[in-house]
Amino acid sequence: MRAVIDAVAGMLRAAGAADVFSFAPSALLSAEPIVSRWDGFSRESRQDGEERGIASVEVLVVREADAGARDAAFLCEAAVRSSGRSEWNTEGSGVRILGIDTDAPTFRERDSSGRSVWAFTVRLTVARTI
Repeated sequence: MRAVIDAVAGMLRAAGAADVFSFAPSALLSAEPIVSRWDGFSRESRQDGEERGIASVEVLVVREADAGARDAAFLCEAAVRSSGRSEWNTEGSGVRILGIDTDAPTFRERDSSGRSVWAFTVRLTVARTI
């Protein structure tokens, strides 16, 4: 569901976030990336021509300092949570976003470059054309 990942990345960019990726880049490419990546889909109902469910996208915020990663993650989470859904529904994508919910950011790890990683999950209620 590329459209869902792109929508979350768009929400982050619209809020002013820089270095937003849909893959984990090398530290040489970006020292402090924000990564949105697919985390799964759970169907809740199926109707003629579409299914509805929850699409999950994990957002990772990477910073040199732990406090910086935490603060940036909370700002990103608030931006996504307060984002409208209709402007991210793209014609022809086969997916309509019906609702947006997030989990609070939590510390994930120190990556192989020694940077601090904080993460949160975005859960989007979607209708998907089948």
